[in-house]
Amino acid sequence: MADDTYLYSIFWFVVLIVSVFAMRMIGTIVQAKAKTADQQNYRDLAERAVAALEQQTGTINALRNELTAARTTLSNVEKILKQVE
Repeated sequence: MADDTYLYSIFWFVVLIVSVFAMRMIGTIVQAKAKTADQQNYRDLAERAVAALEQQTGTINALRNELTAARTTLSNVEKILKQVE
């Protein structure tokens, strides 16, 4: 009977150790998956930010061209008005 108790104690101790290591490994795997998902989210955010920046740059360039055309037109109108005077 005493031998059985000793063997049960050893068995449960080994089960405890294996369970602790299994939980640590599962925790590590879960953390790695979460980190990978976060990194993918950051990549997606960066890609959207770059796309928005490119779109804004295009809009700014179009506005700059329109402003240049307006300045040219205004300059021409001023020249005509000076010639009329």
